[in-house]
Amino acid sequence: MTRLFVVTGAPGSGKTTVVPELVRLSPGNMVVMDMDELLDDDGRLLGISIASPTAAPIWPAYNALWLRITELIRRSGIPVLLLTPGLPAELPEGRWLHLDCPDAVRRKRLAARGWPEEQIDEALADAAEMRKYVPRSVLSDVNPERCAKGILDWVRGERFGKTLSLWGRLRS
Repeated sequence: MTRLFVVTGAPGSGKTTVVPELVRLSPGNMVVMDMDELLDDDGRLLGISIASPTAAPIWPAYNALWLRITELIRRSGIPVLLLTPGLPAELPEGRWLHLDCPDAVRRKRLAARGWPEEQIDEALADAAEMRKYVPRSVLSDVNPERCAKGILDWVRGERFGKTLSLWGRLRS
């Protein structure tokens, strides 16, 4: 089956912002999806706020649903790039990349969304945890097009068995 490529990132990393650029830069080459795209405008799935601590019991089912969706697409030979706030243990398939940004940038982005300080601190802790589990990363503190190009370079490298030095390229 065609590969699944997974880009993870804590809140404020730029996942939603980079999706339009990924779609624009890879027309017809793969399906690009953000896990948040199944949620309604208020962040709910079937009436349940997915970000609420009370939603924790439904996360495994939500992850399983996304894996099934990607399987349905990939069986036709089309690769899938899925953006998620999850960790490899929660979605145990695919090749993983971490979309990251400096903590000061994340703090500013989340504050602009109106997040309270406590939630911002949790997002910073989530980002630190993700760095441990998915060390290969692309920085999102550049413009969205450049970030998308870095992600797509990684996908090409993974598809064709090449290891790319993204860190150095995106830092320059």
